[in-house]
Amino acid sequence: MHYTITEQLPTPAQYNALRQAVGWGIYDEAVIENALPNTLYCVCTFVNDEIVGMARIIGDGGLVYYIQDVIVLPTYQRNGIGRRMMDKIMAYIEAHAHHNTIIGLMAAVGKEAFYEPYGFIRRPDARRGAGMTRFWE
Repeated sequence: MHYTITEQLPTPAQYNALRQAVGWGIYDEAVIENALPNTLYCVCTFVNDEIVGMARIIGDGGLVYYIQDVIVLPTYQRNGIGRRMMDKIMAYIEAHAHHNTIIGLMAAVGKEAFYEPYGFIRRPDARRGAGMTRFWE
């Protein structure tokens, strides 16, 4: 399979379609239009003209980076797309992070092992606690 990874943001419609395909909630397109341009770095994967994946980094550009929206359409998973996008994400972080920079992410259930080769640890652990998340409703 031939695919292309480009450094770009998805359109709001593409973003919602990817999220919906993996069972995540969708957002009002006006919210997406305001939020996505605040992304520090983003890659999208295309097969022909169809978007099949994306991954992005949000954060403050120095102290904290947060990997968000690592998505590959289910029919394209297990073809190396996610790993190639993560390689680009981690290369960006390596080029911009500083000593003691915090790099976070929230793995979908069952996907934790995907991130471990990149140095991410499962929480809770004895040193760092459980971590917490709140979804505003």
